[in-house]
Amino acid sequence: MNRKQRRAQAKTGASPVSALGDDLNGLFQLALGHHQAGRLAEAEALYHRILAKEPRHVDALHLLGLVAHQCGNNESAVQLITRAIGLNPGFAEAHNNLGNALRALGRPEEAVAAYDAALYRNPRLVEAHLNKGLALHELGRLDQALASFDAALQLCPDQAEAHYNRGVILHDLGLYQDAVGAYDIALMRHPGRVEAQFNRGVSLQALGEDDLALAAFDAALAAKPDYLDAHINRGAVLKAKGRQDQAAEAFATACRLGPDRVEGFTNLGMALNDLGRRGEAMDSFGRALAIKPDYDAAHRALLATLLYGSDLSPQDRFAIHRAFETACYPVPPPSPGVFANPRDPERRLRIGLVSSDFLEHPVGRNMLPLLEAHDQNRVGLHFYAHLDKPDAMTERFRAVSEGWRSIRAMGDEEVACQIRDDGIDVLIHLAGRFDLNRPRIAMFRPAPVQISFHDAATSGLAAMDAIIADRVMVPRRPTELFTERPIRLPSFYLHAPLDNAPPVAPPPLLTKGVPTFGSFNNPAKLSEATLATWALVLKRIPGARLVLKYKNWFANPSVAQRVLGIMAAQGIDPTRISLGDGEEDANSHLARYGGIDVALDPFPFNGSTTTFEALWMGVPVVTLLGETMVGRWAAGILNPIGLGALVAHSVDEYVELCRALCAEPDNLARLRSELRQRVAASPLCNARLKARHLERTYRALWRRWCKKT
Repeated sequence: MNRKQRRAQAKTGASPVSALGDDLNGLFQLALGHHQAGRLAEAEALYHRILAKEPRHVDALHLLGLVAHQCGNNESAVQLITRAIGLNPGFAEAHNNLGNALRALGRPEEAVAAYDAALYRNPRLVEAHLNKGLALHELGRLDQALASFDAALQLCPDQAEAHYNRGVILHDLGLYQDAVGAYDIALMRHPGRVEAQFNRGVSLQALGEDDLALAAFDAALAAKPDYLDAHINRGAVLKAKGRQDQAAEAFATACRLGPDRVEGFTNLGMALNDLGRRGEAMDSFGRALAIKPDYDAAHRALLATLLYGSDLSPQDRFAIHRAFETACYPVPPPSPGVFANPRDPERRLRIGLVSSDFLEHPVGRNMLPLLEAHDQNRVGLHFYAHLDKPDAMTERFRAVSEGWRSIRAMGDEEVACQIRDDGIDVLIHLAGRFDLNRPRIAMFRPAPVQISFHDAATSGLAAMDAIIADRVMVPRRPTELFTERPIRLPSFYLHAPLDNAPPVAPPPLLTKGVPTFGSFNNPAKLSEATLATWALVLKRIPGARLVLKYKNWFANPSVAQRVLGIMAAQGIDPTRISLGDGEEDANSHLARYGGIDVALDPFPFNGSTTTFEALWMGVPVVTLLGETMVGRWAAGILNPIGLGALVAHSVDEYVELCRALCAEPDNLARLRSELRQRVAASPLCNARLKARHLERTYRALWRRWCKKT
């Protein structure tokens, strides 16, 4: 509107629009002003008015399409902007905005074509490079996306958004340190970009830089206190650092901020279980599954938490396991005829293993000696690894593999198809309910034979053919229920000798005059029944002491208070109990057994690695035989070394075994001096023997499948 028009409007009191009449340029400038000010309704009305007078007005068509995109009407946006491009094919900005509308419609491939058209018209259009990178990211074409962001930065090195998105891509490529660098630059250019601070924390978390990650999440929350994902990730870092009380608080805050977010309730449940609050943990998993009934992580966490209690009947436990499949089953399994595997019962077998534990981890330490001992003339090993941070042990797994696939970025069905294409004959699912493992892959029936190994109960999956156990863990007529056929090896547990362990020390009883009992198990395993039994042991032997240690977890006030409170209620003076609360290296941890006379095993979830370590350090372990696999685990370790006499069948017998061991210090010292040699010579350390047993198991299951029509 010119000065003369404005004076005329002032005299007449006419509105700016009516004063402009048919002045299309004036109307367009007025519409553009509304648009740039965010008054989209006013801008839209003016664009329509212009087009009513001039249907071929390219800028009005283009910007009306942009308004439609900004209002979420992306189908209309595509139609309008396409009309504008038809009138002016060289209009680079229109091609760019067409790409944005197509991407919003979930059509990233077409969006990339639109951005390419924009860049063909104007190779220096920074926004088109940026947007193309975003669309390529959605398509999973990470290297190309990175190239697009790099192209944007060549044109505009200070573009904070390009640095930020470059960090996102680098993280997804597993280049976490480079991602941190990209986020640092983005924050230098735009210090208020909270998402960059948060994602920087995520990359630091992936690098294992927990303290720096925590500082990044704290910075994000200082700027945006209701940043839900920052609370969740902050809780995850605190949990990894053993600060479970604070982790639970962070997850509880996330649940309050996002009552419809399953991740908050799932993580809260896991933290509560770590704190020994199993009932509350189960409730939290129930909340998560009420929101999303097929949420795999909540189901697996619930199944893991079941192991810590004995309050449910075998039938109820089994029903909860079966509910996992009912909620998550994707498709009916293919018939055996789908498999192209040659039905030769005696040929060399292709064995697949799916796990997140091909690294320094209890399952990794148990499996590596076995896999290194397999006869490569009989079996070929193929690994499907979901690993965030491979380590030196990972390289040893790779060394025995004939095939290695990273499945971290693959969906369950995609992994299953790959396994089937690889011609795997027998697929082993390791520790399905724990860590980042993927039992849902089994539901797609990717191999003729599927085996659950190193899980602590049934998988609950009809597609799982067998579960590996031993004759102690699963007796002939168990009360525990399984979907799988239990395979009873002569013995189950396997661990490499601890060659660098400190020497065995004499029992401290000889110098102190009173026994010291100990347990270095996860505090979540210290059930109320366990602690009550240990209180009876201390009552039976006046002056005896109890040492408890697990990483730094007893530094959590609620963990210490729970344990000491239960013991005090049983009449035990807290001064008789020592709670270790500091981190230490492996050798320092093993050396602590030198201060323990007898190790006490918890129930109903027995120790595993802790049982082996105690025995290797010469410390006898007393256990109470349970009704479930996980409640008979320690007995399965004691029996092969001739210590079945330390397996109690009642609480009274448990207490008496502890008393009897300490009543004869010389015998205890003699047992202590010979335990390491006894363990080393036993099936617990005989990887070759265990490999032959399992090879016969694979062959028997394979022959059975070959006989099927």
